[in-house]
Amino acid sequence: MWKWCCLLLLFSHALLAEPLRAVVSQTNTAPYAIFDQQQRLTGGIAKEIVDELASRLDRQVLYLDLPRGRVIEWLITDKADISCFLSPEWVPASYKLSWTPVLFYTRQYIVRRVVDSPVRSNQDLFNKRVGTTRGFSYPELQPLFTNNAAVRDDAESLEKNIQRLEQGRVDLVMTVDLSYGQYQKHHDTSKLAADPLWAEPAAVYCALNSKHSLQVQQIQQQLAVMQQQGLLKKAVQRYDQWSR
Repeated sequence: MWKWCCLLLLFSHALLAEPLRAVVSQTNTAPYAIFDQQQRLTGGIAKEIVDELASRLDRQVLYLDLPRGRVIEWLITDKADISCFLSPEWVPASYKLSWTPVLFYTRQYIVRRVVDSPVRSNQDLFNKRVGTTRGFSYPELQPLFTNNAAVRDDAESLEKNIQRLEQGRVDLVMTVDLSYGQYQKHHDTSKLAADPLWAEPAAVYCALNSKHSLQVQQIQQQLAVMQQQGLLKKAVQRYDQWSR
């Protein structure tokens, strides 16, 4: 018994000595992740949360800037440890991942030109070309895309989608409250309007590499404490233009 306890202790120390491999990609638009002109991660909600988490775990952070489509692959193949702003509803159940407690809730919005009619239901999306972000999941709209009732048209960022909307290349753009609020801080949106999606606000989590149960438990515990202490709420509120 003593031998196994020693081995477990040694494994724990070895695990904690390794950097926390966190996926924070440029597909996570501001304010989730903020990159400078040299493509370096300099701020945002993700960095605040992961930096604090790593400090509590007494670990350094290795940030990984991956395309959205490769995030889950890296988690399940033990190339990354954590990626935030995901949900079990957006990931096929066949992928074996662990999940943190809910970080916060986000409201989806549909951006349109002011001169166009408001969007209040799925029917208002019929025969529309909808600007979406490559690699992102839209469960509420997927039946429309599958049945070709609406066209999903991917771009790499919200900025690119808004440009295409203003140019008339798409009819509508999908976004979320925090991202669009951040966009409004730096751009003239007087010719745009944003209608809330009719679905309930979505719960947002971090997905975890499930291959190391001890690490999963430690991350879940620390994030739960951070949640109880109000640190996650404060991180979001610093960037939330919609609640002001």
